[in-house]
Amino acid sequence: MTDATQDAEFLKTLTVLYVEDEDLARTQTEAFLRRRVGKLISASNGAEGLEAFRTESVHLVVTDLLMPVMGGLAMAAEIRKLAPSTPIIVTTAFEQTDYLMSAIDIGVEKYVIKPVQSERLEAALLECAHRLAAEALFRKQAWLEAEVLRARHKESLRILTAGIAHDFNNLLQAILTAFSLAKLKVPKDSDALRSLEIGDRSSEQARVLAKRLFTLAMGSDAMDHTGSIEALVRETVTQTLVGSPVQVAFDLRCGNTPIRYNLAGLRQVLASLALNAREAMPGAGDLKVAASEANLSDQEAPALRLPQGRYLHLSLSDSGPGIPAANLPMIFEPYFSTKERGAQRGMGLGLALCDTLVRSHGGAITAESVPGAGATFHLYLPVAAGG
Repeated sequence: MTDATQDAEFLKTLTVLYVEDEDLARTQTEAFLRRRVGKLISASNGAEGLEAFRTESVHLVVTDLLMPVMGGLAMAAEIRKLAPSTPIIVTTAFEQTDYLMSAIDIGVEKYVIKPVQSERLEAALLECAHRLAAEALFRKQAWLEAEVLRARHKESLRILTAGIAHDFNNLLQAILTAFSLAKLKVPKDSDALRSLEIGDRSSEQARVLAKRLFTLAMGSDAMDHTGSIEALVRETVTQTLVGSPVQVAFDLRCGNTPIRYNLAGLRQVLASLALNAREAMPGAGDLKVAASEANLSDQEAPALRLPQGRYLHLSLSDSGPGIPAANLPMIFEPYFSTKERGAQRGMGLGLALCDTLVRSHGGAITAESVPGAGATFHLYLPVAAGG
């Protein structure tokens, strides 16, 4: 396959915004573009074009210069503020120096003089597609390299954490045994017994923490159930929110989709996410729990580090304050927490443990948030064979 053919194929995957105020010119060029691009969005002036750019995922812009309401240069300048690297092709019958200089200052990619000749427009499109394809390849390579480093880091952390948790658990077992023996040898209702009971309870909390650390390192046990998780989702979320002012609504349209899962592990994930929502909305709020079936394509799956195929998509959306953009990339990292530290506060393990447990199911967990408008956690769990 030649480079030109590859560029033409890549062009068919792109969304192109075309802005032109003359009806005849727009109709003719639209017909040409629809045969060459993946999706075409048309607008009759710069204001419409800018609004379309803000609401759609546009890869490339083709625009006229002189138009009513808002001209092409003004629109291009606003687009540059929103997406500095988006290619812009200008079609114009005006070749005056001032227009061209302004377009150069804005960073217009290519120029096609009117009346538009199809071969010139196609050449400009292919050149832009070639550049976008190269950038996409570079991003993919950089992402793959980062994933390799991340995997190495997580493996090292996994081994270290498992070792610490194992040794810590052995020490705690000796401490708990010593507390139990000591409690038998001191008078009841004595200060010494009360102190021993405090130490006993604290040691038990430490034992639970050690178990979480080990699970974080090693993942859940083997999958012990196959079937619908609708009842598990309803029961776990409802129980976690008992006594809370949070109102929960379920929309489990694909709740009967069967998956293979570890009961204890998945229950822990659901409880942790529901507890996070509860803590995000201490004064009341809404939590929507939805389930649907997702068929991840070969383009969508890599971003989740999953193979393509059928997945149960479970989402939990709260109406809390949201997650700050600076924190969002780190929330699944071990020991990252914005909560106060302590026995009853954040240990920075909840979401990291969720990520580990969901990955052990062959799935993925992601989060999205708009500060001030809540947060949504998405779980993707592979549909069981034959489901």
